[in-house]
Parts: sequence; C-alpha cells; structure tokens
Amino acid sequence: MRVFLRWAPLAASLLLAGCATTMSECDPSDQDAGFFTKISCDTSGAYRQHIDAREQSLLSAQEANALFHQVYKNIQTQQSLSKASLAQQRQAQTALNRSMGQLVRSLQASKGKEAGLQNQLKDLDKGLKDVNRSTEDNSPAAIAQKQQQLQKLQKDVSRLQSSLGYDE
Repeated sequence: MRVFLRWAPLAASLLLAGCATTMSECDPSDQDAGFFTKISCDTSGAYRQHIDAREQSLLSAQEANALFHQVYKNIQTQQSLSKASLAQQRQAQTALNRSMGQLVRSLQASKGKEAGLQNQLKDLDKGLKDVNRSTEDNSPAAIAQKQQQLQKLQKDVSRLQSSLGYDE
C-alpha cells in the first residue's frame, strides 16, 4: 500500500501531462470541457493566458473609445468656435489635429493592415485636411462651409467607431 501511495502522485502527473491542451481549447466560459481538460488548462496556465488576452483587448478598446470621445469633444469645440477669434479657432484646430492624430496612430498600431480600416482612415485624413484648409474668413458662407465639413468629419469618425465595435 505504501508503494502505491508513493507512486500515485507521479502516475497522476504523468496522466495529466498526457492531456496537454492548447490555449484555444481552454476557454474559461466553456462549460462542456471535461474534468481532465479543465485540470490541464488550469495547471498549464492556459486559462490565465486566455484571461490576459481578453483583458488586453478590453484595455485597447477602452483606450480607443477614450480617443474617439476626445475627437468628438474637439470637433464640437471647433464647431462652437467658428465665430470666435482667429487665435481661438487655431487653438481648437490644433487640439483636433492632435487628438485625431493620436486616434489614427493608435488604430493603425492595433488593427494593422485591415484594408477597410485603411480606407476609412484615409477618408478621415481627407476630411481633417478639408477642415484645416477652410478659409480664415468669418463670412457667413465660410462659417456654414466649415460647419458642414465638421459635421461630415464627425459622421466619418462615428462610422469608423461603429465599424470597429467601439459604440458608445
């Protein structure tokens, strides 16, 4: 009996080592996983890797969402300052350019080379350049044109946010 007790832990560990699992098999929400699969996932650290990957994805989404909100805020500020002084307009435009640049760099870094995303980012860049090119004229026609450009830019940002699944 003592010999069995001595070799039981070794036999159990060999049995569990034979049940190697991959991270894709170790979904913590999988209720159909067998007993040995769950033990193997737990001891191999695959559950922790799966959870860490989901946490990282959530953090990336939160960062992108914060950048989207900053862009929206800067667009609204720009819209409200269309009748303000030239210095205030330039300051608001600089803030919009900075936040839009951060958003684009962040999305390019995290989403990589997705073709649809690249096209949407080019559209955003074009819209931002149109807003930047707006005349410094404070005539009603120039103000109306700038408002339209800002509204189009806001729609483009909103469309991008929805397509990436970062809805508010």
